[in-house]
Amino acid sequence: MLNSKPFDLLLFFSSFLLIFGALLLSPHGNVADIPTLHKFWVASGVMGVGFILSWRLKTIPAIWFWGVAIATRLLLLPMNPSDDIWRYLWEGYIQTLGFSPYHFAPNALELEPYRTVWWSQINHADVSAIYPPMTQLGFWMLAAIAPNLYLFKIAFVLPDLLTCGLLSRRFGTVRSTLYAWNPMIIYSFAGGAHYDSWFILPLVAAWLIVDQEPSLRRSFDWIWSALWVGISMAVKWVSLPMLGFLVWRSRSVSKGESLRQLKFWQAVCIVIIGALPIVLAALPFCQSSVCPLIPTSSVFVSYGRSAEFIPHFVAKVWQPSLQTNSIYVFPLALFVLWLALRARHFQQFAEWYWFGLLTITPIIHFWYFTWIVPFAVPSQNWGVRLISLSAFIYFVLPSRVSDWRLTEPERLLLWLPFILGWLWTMISHSSNSHKKFS
Repeated sequence: MLNSKPFDLLLFFSSFLLIFGALLLSPHGNVADIPTLHKFWVASGVMGVGFILSWRLKTIPAIWFWGVAIATRLLLLPMNPSDDIWRYLWEGYIQTLGFSPYHFAPNALELEPYRTVWWSQINHADVSAIYPPMTQLGFWMLAAIAPNLYLFKIAFVLPDLLTCGLLSRRFGTVRSTLYAWNPMIIYSFAGGAHYDSWFILPLVAAWLIVDQEPSLRRSFDWIWSALWVGISMAVKWVSLPMLGFLVWRSRSVSKGESLRQLKFWQAVCIVIIGALPIVLAALPFCQSSVCPLIPTSSVFVSYGRSAEFIPHFVAKVWQPSLQTNSIYVFPLALFVLWLALRARHFQQFAEWYWFGLLTITPIIHFWYFTWIVPFAVPSQNWGVRLISLSAFIYFVLPSRVSDWRLTEPERLLLWLPFILGWLWTMISHSSNSHKKFS
C-alpha cells in the first residue's frame, strides 16, 4: 500500500492539472489577439505539466482515464474555434442548397444571397473546396441537421473518443494517455474544431486489424483493413501511401514462413476496395468529365508555406524552391518507397511515414502533428511526446497574417524537440534490440 500512494497522488495531480488547464484554456481561443495568446499559452502549459506527469504513471483506472479524457474535451467545446470550422459549416450549408463547394468558392456571386452572419470569418474565400469528397458529404449530413458550431464539434470529438477506446483496449490505459490525455489532441478536435479525427479513427482501426496477433487473424481481415484505409483516404488524401503499403504487404503467412508471397489477385482487390469510398463519394460532385476535387489554382496549395522544417532550410540554399511545392513530392515518394521495403508492420510504416511527411511537407499546421500520435502509443516515442508540447509555438502565426512566418528561434523551438526526441527513441530501441541478441 505504501508504494502505491505516490502514484495515486501523481495520478491526482496529473488529472487535476489537465482538467484545470482545460478550464483555463476554454475562454482563450482567439489566438490572433496577442494578450489572449499569452493566456492561451499559460493554460496549455498547465495542461502540458499534467500531461508530463502522466508519463510517470504505472497504473490508471479506467474511470480516471475516461473521466479526464471526456472532461477535458467537454470543457473545450465552448472554446472559440479555428477559422477552418467556418469553411466546414459553409461548405456543408451550400450543399443543402444544391451547390457544389468544388464548383463555387465562398465569394462566388451565385452564393451571395445565402451568406450567413459568420460568412466573413471563412478563410481563403476566393478558393473552392480543398477537402476530399467524403469529408464534404460529412459536412453536408451535419449541415442538413443544422449548420451549428457545437454539432460539428461534437461530430469531431466522438470519433476522437472512439480512437481513445480502440487504443486503450489494445495497449491499456497507461500507454494510451499519450493520445487520450494529450493537450494537442484535446485542443485540436474539441477546442480548435478540426475534422482530422474523422480520418484518424478509420486508419487506427485498419492498423489494429493488420497488426493483430496471428492467432486472432481471420481469413478476410484484409478486406476490412483495405476498406478502413480507403475511408480514411476518402476523408483526407494523406492516407494514400497506407493503401500502397497494404498492397505491397498483401501475402499469406504460415507458421515459420518469413518470405513475402505477393498475391496479385489480393493486391488488385485491395486497390479496388480502398479506392471504392473515394470514387463513390466523388460521384455527386462530378459533372460530365470534370471532377475539380483539388483547387490547383490556389496560391496556398501551389507555393504556400507554414511552419515547415526541411523546405525552410532548402530555401536558404536554393531560392527557386520557394516557387513551387510540387518539388517535394519526389523526395517524399522516394522515402515512402524506401519505407515500404524496410517496414515490417503497419504501425512501423505509419509512424515513420508521418515523420517523413511532417518534416518534408512545405505546409505544416498545428493539428497535422495529431496524425502521428496514435501510432506512437506502442513506442511512447519521445519525439511525439515533446512535439505535443512544443507545437503550441505555432500559434504565434495567426497574429502575423501579413507575414505568416516563424522566426529562426521559434522554428527551432518547435521542431528540435521532435527531431531530437525521435532520434533518442530510435537509438534507445536499437540499443535494446542489440542487448536482446547479445
